[in-house]
Amino acid sequence: MSERERLRPFTGDGKNRVKLANPPLRLVLCQLGWPELVQLQGNIDEIARQFGLAIADYPIFSEYTQANVVISPEGASQGPSEKVYQWRSIDDNWHVILGHRFLSFYCTTYSTFKDFCLPLEKILKELAAVVKVPLVERVGVRYVNQVIESNLIENLSEYIHPQVLGFAGIDFATGQAQLEENQNQVVIRVEDAVMQVRSGLLPPGKTVDPAIPPHSGQSWVLDLDATIHQQTSFDVNNVLASAGKLADINYDFFKYVTSEGFLKEFGSEQ
Repeated sequence: MSERERLRPFTGDGKNRVKLANPPLRLVLCQLGWPELVQLQGNIDEIARQFGLAIADYPIFSEYTQANVVISPEGASQGPSEKVYQWRSIDDNWHVILGHRFLSFYCTTYSTFKDFCLPLEKILKELAAVVKVPLVERVGVRYVNQVIESNLIENLSEYIHPQVLGFAGIDFATGQAQLEENQNQVVIRVEDAVMQVRSGLLPPGKTVDPAIPPHSGQSWVLDLDATIHQQTSFDVNNVLASAGKLADINYDFFKYVTSEGFLKEFGSEQ
């Protein structure tokens, strides 16, 4: 994967790059979506089997049924359920999910975007060769950050931009009142991409995604989900370029809303 120009729409800082020794990332996900395809109608067990054989680094297999949401002029409604196929690595860090209209690839332990893209590129090539997806209409990249350290949660206003905290940054006069849970949400457009930001406090035992185990104590989450909606021919290099742009948007927003003190807490390396 060749070196690319970084997009920095929030900080405008294309020179200084921050690498965290212990990032608070709990999930990094890339998803592709495509329209209804003739070859993926009905039962696709054999296609999924061939695809699974082609991605041998993910030998643990499972399947489950997922309900579909149908969007119409009358609104959203529940459509027929479809089978979804999942493969994962032996260490349970890397996961591949194939549905009739999407492919998801995610990890729960993340180092760098470059390291994430190496296996992603291989999977995309097999998606083209085996599943024969001819076009895509959506590419998304999601970063879920979760802070579980109590000393940071108690002093979030020192580490996070106040507008992002919302009610999580409120300071009651007495200890009789305690905020248990809150959620803030905003949608931001950056060129042809749209980023949805969710942030907030979670009570013990609650998670924002089934892939992230619930924490036993209170936590604070910053969920960054950037997407490009555009129907184009499926090309591995173009998908990787879009994913890189979306990752840049997520990264730069994270850098924009966190303080130097926050970054140092997680081992900032400038």
